[in-house]
Amino acid sequence: MENKKSIHRISKMICLPVLAAGAFIAITATGCSDKEVKTLPDFVEQTMQLVWSDEFDNDGPVNPDSWEYKTGAGGWGNNEVQNYTKEEANSYCSDGTLKICAVRNGHKWTSARLVTQYHQTFKYGYIEFRAKIPTQNGTWPALWMMPERSKYGTWPRSGEIDVMEFATATWGDKAYGTIHCRNGYGGNTLSSVGVPVSKPDKKWHTYAVDWQEDHISWYYDGELLTTYKNPYLEKDNWMSWPFDQEFHIIMNLAMGGTLGGDIDKKLEKAVMEVDYVRVYQK
Repeated sequence: MENKKSIHRISKMICLPVLAAGAFIAITATGCSDKEVKTLPDFVEQTMQLVWSDEFDNDGPVNPDSWEYKTGAGGWGNNEVQNYTKEEANSYCSDGTLKICAVRNGHKWTSARLVTQYHQTFKYGYIEFRAKIPTQNGTWPALWMMPERSKYGTWPRSGEIDVMEFATATWGDKAYGTIHCRNGYGGNTLSSVGVPVSKPDKKWHTYAVDWQEDHISWYYDGELLTTYKNPYLEKDNWMSWPFDQEFHIIMNLAMGGTLGGDIDKKLEKAVMEVDYVRVYQK
């Protein structure tokens, strides 16, 4: 899916990165707030164009032309405790950002899981999120991608691309990027990398993947973390590389579960705030 309309927002794009000695250094121009600072790798600006984004500039629910709600409880295969809803208490846009809120109601938790399935799907590109994420024990925010159709079979056979997962109870201050496929999934993946994040609940950071035909690379604040290469196996390459199909985008805030761990007993609410989601393609 490619929507070639120009959707750069001047207020969010006015601060541009300055590159020196191969490092990505973001500076703030006069009048720019912290939320407007942007870090984008040089190769993206030089070789790609923005084909789709959501800047969350509206107030109220997310744009129904781009997003669906995945609702329900049952643990989602990871022993999570939240019930995903489409209620405004769990997800809404205001002041130029999306808030995904996990809320405790007595002994139960509600939250939101938003997907672009059936609306916006992509095959290859630089997919970037800018977000603040919760760090309380028990929270498990994630920005990730799943196949639009399961060509190679059910999970993990058709693949999963995790752009960012953060679980204080499991990883401390590290955010992780991971892939799952038939030949490596769960706790035995073919590629998974963590990076310490400075005050992720207080500061804006970008989390991204450069997904192309021959590789998937993870980026944090514009800097390369690691690369997983298409092995081009002579037989059954899909087992290690099912990433040749259309994928859709997912944003959610889980509670508890295998990575979220024990929830802080004093916690009443947790929030993941997303400034934008942007997709660049060649």
